[in-house]
Amino acid sequence: MIKSTAGGGGMGLKVVHEKDELQSALNDVISRGKALFKNSGAYLEKYIEHGRHIEVQIFGNGRGDVVAFGERECSIQRRHQKVIEEAPSPFVALPSYNHLELRKNLSKCAIELAATIKYKSAGTVEFLVDDDSGDYYFLEMNTRLQVEHGITELIYGVDLMKLMLLQAEFEARNEVGLPKKTLLSEGSYQVDNDGVAIPQGWAIECRIYAENPAKNFQPSPGILHNVDFPQTVDDCEVRIDHWISTGNKVSPYFDPLLAKAMILAPNRVKAIDGMIKLLKETKVQGPPVNIDYLSKILSSKNFQSGYTLTSFLNRSFEYIPPLLEILQPGAYTSIQDLPGRESYSAGIPLSGPVDPLFLQLANLIVGNDRKSEALEITFKGPTIKFHSLATICLAGGKFKFRSNGKDLPMFTAITVPADSTIKIGDFIGQGARAYLAIRGGLPDVASYLGSKSCTPTLNLGGHQGRVLMNGDCLAIKPVTFNEHSPKCGFKLPPHCMPSLESLEDDHVWTIRMLSGPHDTPEICSKEGLDMFYNTVYRVNLNSNRGCTKLDGPANVFSRKDGGDGGSHPSNILEYPYPTCGLSIVGSVVSLFGVDGGTLSGFTCICTPAKADWWKIGQAKIGAGLKFKLISYLDALRLSEQREIFFVELENAIKKGTDLPDFTDELDQYENEVDEISKTNLYHRKSNQDKGLPEFTIRQAGENMILTDFAIDHFTLLNNGRQKALEIEIDKYDGSSKFIKAIIRKESCTGSTGFLFNSNIIDREEFIEILANIESKIPPPHGLKIKSTLYRLPCCFNHSALKHCMERYMHSQRPYAPYLPDNIEYVRKANCIDLFEKFKANVIGQTQVVTAVSFFCGNTLAVNMDPRTRFKTGKFNPARTFTPKGSIGSGSVGNSIYSIDSPGGYMIWGMTLPDLCWKTFGKQPWYFNNFDQIIYYEVDEEQLNELNNKLITGKLDIQKEEVEFDFKTYDKYLKEKHHDIDKVNEAKIKATSLLVEEEEASHKKWLAELEAAKESAREASARQSKDILNDPNTIKIKSNMAANIFKINFMPGSRVKAEDTLIILEAMKMEIAIKPINDDEDSDEEEDLNLKNTTDTSYEVLEFIVEEGDVVGPGDTLALIRAV
Repeated sequence: MIKSTAGGGGMGLKVVHEKDELQSALNDVISRGKALFKNSGAYLEKYIEHGRHIEVQIFGNGRGDVVAFGERECSIQRRHQKVIEEAPSPFVALPSYNHLELRKNLSKCAIELAATIKYKSAGTVEFLVDDDSGDYYFLEMNTRLQVEHGITELIYGVDLMKLMLLQAEFEARNEVGLPKKTLLSEGSYQVDNDGVAIPQGWAIECRIYAENPAKNFQPSPGILHNVDFPQTVDDCEVRIDHWISTGNKVSPYFDPLLAKAMILAPNRVKAIDGMIKLLKETKVQGPPVNIDYLSKILSSKNFQSGYTLTSFLNRSFEYIPPLLEILQPGAYTSIQDLPGRESYSAGIPLSGPVDPLFLQLANLIVGNDRKSEALEITFKGPTIKFHSLATICLAGGKFKFRSNGKDLPMFTAITVPADSTIKIGDFIGQGARAYLAIRGGLPDVASYLGSKSCTPTLNLGGHQGRVLMNGDCLAIKPVTFNEHSPKCGFKLPPHCMPSLESLEDDHVWTIRMLSGPHDTPEICSKEGLDMFYNTVYRVNLNSNRGCTKLDGPANVFSRKDGGDGGSHPSNILEYPYPTCGLSIVGSVVSLFGVDGGTLSGFTCICTPAKADWWKIGQAKIGAGLKFKLISYLDALRLSEQREIFFVELENAIKKGTDLPDFTDELDQYENEVDEISKTNLYHRKSNQDKGLPEFTIRQAGENMILTDFAIDHFTLLNNGRQKALEIEIDKYDGSSKFIKAIIRKESCTGSTGFLFNSNIIDREEFIEILANIESKIPPPHGLKIKSTLYRLPCCFNHSALKHCMERYMHSQRPYAPYLPDNIEYVRKANCIDLFEKFKANVIGQTQVVTAVSFFCGNTLAVNMDPRTRFKTGKFNPARTFTPKGSIGSGSVGNSIYSIDSPGGYMIWGMTLPDLCWKTFGKQPWYFNNFDQIIYYEVDEEQLNELNNKLITGKLDIQKEEVEFDFKTYDKYLKEKHHDIDKVNEAKIKATSLLVEEEEASHKKWLAELEAAKESAREASARQSKDILNDPNTIKIKSNMAANIFKINFMPGSRVKAEDTLIILEAMKMEIAIKPINDDEDSDEEEDLNLKNTTDTSYEVLEFIVEEGDVVGPGDTLALIRAV
């Protein structure tokens, strides 16, 4: 064997079996040494084919005194890197080998070597031991503390690090080292007659790496979503040395070692069993790790017997990683489960499947719990390689589904062999989503806030907080049997599911809705609601998991504005949002989805029955949706009917009995108009004599109600009553049905929401108790609320805000009254002539937090002094990007954007970007309602420095415990009410002028856009006419309705088959359009011709579309020809 003299860790090493290989191997090692170590030295040594790597731990004091702490065996190596170590060595200590004299000999050699040079500190003398003869050979000496030193410490009761520090202490006193007596007194071991240390028990160490077994153990960087180590295992002693915690990011730039798991047991058998159990209970979830690999090694026959040669892993150990690998991710593939995160507020969306029906069916077919995690597939599915055998099922809308060139059935449990590849292509028909369930689920996907569901837009949950990407590997549950080709098992018959294949192309989905919370006469007109319920709306291409936007009329309102909620009639004071509720957002009808915000400032006129959520999830772009009101009791009956169906189906599958029929209808619906349109469930008029404000309880879906004291007028006094109500509820009998039924309660600027379990308590009883509690609350004048006052930095001239405006003007809208300077616009709207006066409305002013919601702890706060509150309009269209830490104004208050997100508020300042939200914190959000904020001014450099300190845990944010006294505040409002009214009147007048200016500007901009598009279409049509007549021209077509997001080349460019010509955008997904359609099932003649010429280059002749254009399925996007 030839080694580089400067090598290590298996680098710079060559084994030579034949004489004629010697010179080439020597040259390679010399070259490697120069490249890696700047050293060309090399040497020869004997190669031991059946070798063991055994090392001795020593400590020297520099005086010639050396102690040996027995041997460790480190033979379990991959690519010359240690994986598992144990002490003592099985070759030495197991009765089946019984080489006890080897410990004495190795220890003697190690002591003599170290004593000769008067070695000081800890060190390891390594030997190669011939398994056949027992002969041993010096390998090298590591003059440091090694990774595996911990197992020696465990079996000898010694602290090597302590000895090193003692040695350093004596050296610092100008002494040679610690005295021999001190050296010998450390530890709790005994020695034999030969003076050799005797091990106490058996210790094993496993190195836990962030590495991917499916990709030749390459490092796997990423975010650790869950880290949890067991503290005890049976009667074993556990020691975990590690640097990781939940939320840590594993860098690609350093060694991927995450942790060293060690265990001490009375004997080797118990140590092995204990370590296997320890690894099983260890959770290091995020990127792939080697924990299963380690378990399989420990369970192998060779390791159990102690036959652990250095060649074991490379030659005789076979490992099949229980993983699936994403080869192509599809359009938008994510991990979802049920029921999502329904118990959390603070801007944490429900998440989960947009179609809960088919996810449950897919899971039942493969034998999972029906609410287990599965892959949600939208429009076009992924290509997946299963490295180990798995049982899968695809259920939902019809998709092309193949494996190794053969069609696979949907709604069928299919066992796919190891190394199989499945391809899920485009959807066919009316259903746009499907769910791929895998038996056993995805065990290494961490549960985040109670769910494995992913919210990709917020980077929460799932795998790495995002949709799946090329190369992602997910662990699946190992199975013990094998198959050589796909094998079909249980198939769900058609009568057990909705029939999507029978739907016509012009199918209109009927969505059954519950009225409210904001469809009452003071908000919506009867004519407007009649129009709404008699209109077929179409799914807009800019829809996604967070919001299904609908094309169609939206003027349902009976009022001119939203009062303090905003200048548009769709505006309202912010309130907790019912999941999947239907809102009018300006002029757009929007169904907010499972990934939608938990707060809204737009009216919600109705909510879908839970039994119909699946229809919204399946509706493709352009699909028709029509809404039908039903009663609350009918909605509950539908949910109960669906639940009974699933329970009966699950039992029938398990028992092999007759399967139940699926039905989507009730035998009879309630026809009473008052019950169907009942929104206000409780209403009390204000009673000034008793000090009681107006109080309303509104229907907000099957399991949610909203309470409010006003929907269009804001006063902190109402927020005080909200808080008082929460306090009284918290005092209520915890064992009562009322308290047990509350899943979540959340207060926002204008309302409090209660999500409750109607299976525990009847809604009428819940409302009766709630109203009774509220009625007994005294006026807030005597209320004092304890809170925390924070003093935060604010920068007014921050480059991130400037870049945000530039980005908006470049990509969305080039001009508007509020562009490019939001501050100037806000000053005009609020009659502020000087910038310093503007700042005076912010700096030093006390703001009260009224909501922590929307997305990821987004914080809303209002100035305590009403005269300093900014009244202003909002961006139109809303920004697609707002930098985290931005402070903006809208409605009655200010918002701190907690994450990079869309937004419509006028942004004028920047505070600490990383303050409001910490995904993996014990409480991810920072503020709570009624906290107070006072800003002080800083410049950008100072803010960046403060934020860096925040990230590194070195920032001590100024805060103090305070009390909000409503009696004092009410007195202040009464004293200042004339001045407050006068200021507000001036702001209303100024704002109305700016609203008119904005309406004219927006109208002009839309006209210019349309004129520019028409001109471009005419020019393109003239130029393309001749090209289309060329028989060599190839048409590149769209396969879906989408926006043209980006065009990557110019006419005349030369491109390859794998180049992306155009990027389409739909439902927040980006779809690459290439010269060659990668769909193996395509019947297009042009595509088939292209498949045979994948090495061909193409010339781009013309793009028929421009960025921003809207296209439909089959539309020609570009013209190319082969060259």
